[in-house]
Amino acid sequence: MLNEIAFEAGSLETMIERLYKTMNAIDKQWSEKVEPASQKQIHALEEISGLKRHGKSIPYAYLLFLEEMGQNDNGLLEQEWDGDTEVNIDSILRDYLRYIDNFDIDINEYMLFSTHWSESVLFLKLTEGENPPVHKFDGQLFSSSFENYLFQMAFRKMQDTQYLYQIEFAASPKKFREILFEKSVQGIQWTTQMELIEHLLEPYQLQKTWFSDEIHFYGISSEYIIHVDLSWALNITVSSDDYRVLQKMDKSLAHLFGIQSKRYEELNKAQ
Repeated sequence: MLNEIAFEAGSLETMIERLYKTMNAIDKQWSEKVEPASQKQIHALEEISGLKRHGKSIPYAYLLFLEEMGQNDNGLLEQEWDGDTEVNIDSILRDYLRYIDNFDIDINEYMLFSTHWSESVLFLKLTEGENPPVHKFDGQLFSSSFENYLFQMAFRKMQDTQYLYQIEFAASPKKFREILFEKSVQGIQWTTQMELIEHLLEPYQLQKTWFSDEIHFYGISSEYIIHVDLSWALNITVSSDDYRVLQKMDKSLAHLFGIQSKRYEELNKAQ
């Protein structure tokens, strides 16, 4: 499976080409259904976001995305919101000012690019280059760059459609603080939360993907893939075609973190 799905690193100029290669390996017709945003829509976004008034432009990485799939990304970014909303330039243009006002956002610093009816939104931080980080509505870092975010969404598509089984672990913020305290008491040295997570996962000998960052860890083994998400507290997802492998991982991770999993069968494995 993983030999057939490439998650290639490269220059920003090749980002879309590499994303197409990855997504088409997951779904052969994926790129046939994407639709670009029109130049009229892109110019309207520059106006409504205040970029044009302040002599700024849409960050290059996001512009590449808009020019290729801004009108329809064939469900790629909708995964963030469980497919419960449309993440396209039409919805952004419709909702931009309302969300900016609701969250009292500095338009010189942040640009809205993903919205949800529950008032959960994602922003690009305009002050950090052409491939800016993604931030949550509360200002917390959500992904280290827009390019990383796209490939993180591609990984999520793979984990949810290409494997028969998954197990999930979730810890509340309170429980996660207890886990961090417990590991500190055990004498484990760490600076960031992700540094601790990677230290704890070292015995599993996982191949870390290039789009992992301080919020998300994506690891690959010959038998399963794993995603650790620290954006809300602690969430871990493990996917595999071998149920026995997941049984083993279930026990191992439950012991490691002191939290119980919920297990379910993924029935829509791609053929």
